[in-house]
Parts: sequence; structure tokens; C-alpha cells
Amino acid sequence: MIRRSIAALAVTVGATAAVSIGPLPVRAAPVTASTAALCPAVPAPVTEQQADRAWSIAADRLAQLTGPRSLPFGATGGSPVVRTGPSSWTSGFFPTALWLMYEHTGSASWLRRARTYTALVEGMARVRWNHDLGFMVGTPTALGASLDPDEVRRGAYRRVHDTAARSLSTRWNPAVRALQSSTYSGRWGLIIDSAMNAPLLIEAGQEMASAAGRRLVARGVAHVRTLADTYVRANGSTLHRGAFDPRSGRFLGPIAGQGRSTSSTWSRGQAWAINGFGRAFALTDDPVLLDAARRTADYWVSRVPAGCVPAWDLSIRDPRAPLDSSAAAIAADGLLRLAAVEPDPARASTYRNYALTTLGTLVSPPFVTDGGRGLLLRQAYSIPIDPREGTYAWGDAYLLVALTAAFPNGRSQRSTISRAS
Repeated sequence: MIRRSIAALAVTVGATAAVSIGPLPVRAAPVTASTAALCPAVPAPVTEQQADRAWSIAADRLAQLTGPRSLPFGATGGSPVVRTGPSSWTSGFFPTALWLMYEHTGSASWLRRARTYTALVEGMARVRWNHDLGFMVGTPTALGASLDPDEVRRGAYRRVHDTAARSLSTRWNPAVRALQSSTYSGRWGLIIDSAMNAPLLIEAGQEMASAAGRRLVARGVAHVRTLADTYVRANGSTLHRGAFDPRSGRFLGPIAGQGRSTSSTWSRGQAWAINGFGRAFALTDDPVLLDAARRTADYWVSRVPAGCVPAWDLSIRDPRAPLDSSAAAIAADGLLRLAAVEPDPARASTYRNYALTTLGTLVSPPFVTDGGRGLLLRQAYSIPIDPREGTYAWGDAYLLVALTAAFPNGRSQRSTISRAS
């Protein structure tokens, strides 16, 4: 059961001028949305051949990034690759990619790498000052618990996973009915990204036949419901971060974050929401969470034409704005995850086809190329801080997660790994 949550260029309104970047022809086409985006001339679903090429390039890039006892963060502009220690919110993405590479190939060398880099983040499971334990510890240890061929190691990964869930649970506030993300402008704060971390409590709690497990599940569900109630606007867009009164639980309003403004929609935040709500619904069958997943997914689909990669904020119309391919990869994975559990067949087909078309663009130049320091290019980190595009660990990981979901039968047949349902 622990594996269930993992198994998952500029277009401007009215523009018609054609442009071309490298081998990927693109055109600016009239669309009903108003988000600047990079689009292929002929959007098409990803093929197995394209996916195989992306996996091959990923193998080269990931191998180049192994070696030091530190974790790749990414590289902005022409800068060297930045590496971090295990306390960075991004520390779990590299071991996640390594586990997926092992799952794809069945190679003992990738297994060794995945074990080595997962060990670097396991110690973070006990910290209570970080709200990103799902990213940092939950995802790589869930994969390890499912994929490692050694039964003893699988059990150890499950225990670390459960410890991380208990640590994250200590951030619970019963008045707000959520887990605190941080303090923003001196106030008790919550961010939309936490839709991806709270399901760690649900996963772990469902594995426990105890009152403590039921409490973890209840807190995880309540947290995601609080986000659905407060952070999803009427039109399905999301705000990035906001503040609450920790005593009364009253929402005090949005606080400026990574989006262009408090009234705009940060692209990666919207993608986190689609993915996190869909993941939580898959674990719980909660209709409130299905509604939130649908509304956030429909907003994305209405703003970003199929096969296109949007600007870093979905309110941006400027064709010169930086893109965020990581947001497109996260959204594609979220849509595939949602399609797999969507009870309406027509909706499920729409979400899946859209996601596959997005992946068809992402695995092609200029996003995945034969050269570069990372796998997925043209990602955004935090544009208000640094306006340059780059390549980062989270986009690389989620591209591989999405490709795994797109081609679940394309994994290595050489491996005799036991997988959870």
C-alpha cells in the first residue's frame, strides 16, 4: 500500500506568428487561455521511443551527478550544479530519481546508488522543524520499501517512512486543522506545496492498525481539506501561501510568495495542488478531495493548451517570461494520477490524453536535449529571487515519475522486485 501514491516558444492571446527554437518547431497560436506558453507546432502524445530516449539521457545525467556525498539541487543559467545537504527541501528528489532508474532497468548499480543517497536523507525523518518531510524522506523511502529486493531493507525503509510521518504530525494545529508550513511575515503560515507532504501521514497511518495510525490519517486528510477549502479559488486557481490565526483558526489572508502577486497563480503551485489533491483522493476516496483535484486540473487545462509548457505564473501573458517545465512535468504526473482514479471515464480520458501530450513536448528539445547539466531544462526555481531558467532536481524527478506512470508496462522484466499494490 505504501507504493500507491508513487506509482503515479511563447503563446500569447491572439498571436499567430510562427517561431522555431532548435529542432522543436513552435508556433504562437490563438488560444482562449491567457497564459504565455511554449507550444509545439503539432502537439502529440509521447511515444515509447521518445520515452526510451529520455530514460537513456536521464541515465547519463544521473550518473554524472553521483559521486559526492551530497545531493544535487540544480543549476541556474550558466552556473555550476549546486549541491546541498540532507536538510534542503529538495534532498529527496535525487534518490527518488535513482529508485525510478533502478525500477526501470533492474540494474544492481542503480540499486546501490539509490540505497546510498536514500541513506543520506533518512536522518531527517526525526526532525520537527521542517514541513517538507514528504518530499525529503517520504517519497524515496516509500520507493525503497516497495522496490528494494532485500526484505530487511524494505522493513527499515517503512520504519523511516513512518517516523517521518510522526515527525511531520507534530506540526499539527487543531484550530487551523492543518500542519504548519512556516512563519510568514511573523504569522502562522501554510503553503499550497504542502498538498504534496500531508499525504505522507495518510500513507503511514493506513499501514498502522492502531489509534496512532488513525490519528495520522485524520490529520493528513484534514490538512488537505483545509487547503481545498481555503487555497482553491472559485475558478479552480490556487494561491501560494497565506496566514492563519493559530488560536482561532481564522484565515487572515494571502501572503506574497513565489507567484507574481497574491492574486495570481504560481504555475508550480497549481501543479502541486493537482498532484497532491489527486494523490490524497487516491488514498481516501474522499469526494471533497476529488472535487479539489478536478477543479485545479480543469483550471490548468483551460489556461495551458495541450502540449504546451507555461510561463512560471499562469497569469503571465508576456512571451518573454521565463517558462517552468518542472510545473508542466508535475502537472502531467498529477493528471495521470488523477486519470487513474477518476470515476468519470470521459474526464479520465481527457486528463490522460492531455498529460501524455504534455510529456510528448517535455521529452523533446529544448526541454530534454543531448547536452546539459540536468535532465529537464527550462525549469524555474523562484523567479522573484532569480529570473533565470535552469535545471533542477524536482523537475528531473517528476519527469521520470510521470514517464513511469505513462508506461507502467515498460519497466524492466529482468527484475524480480516485489511491488506493493
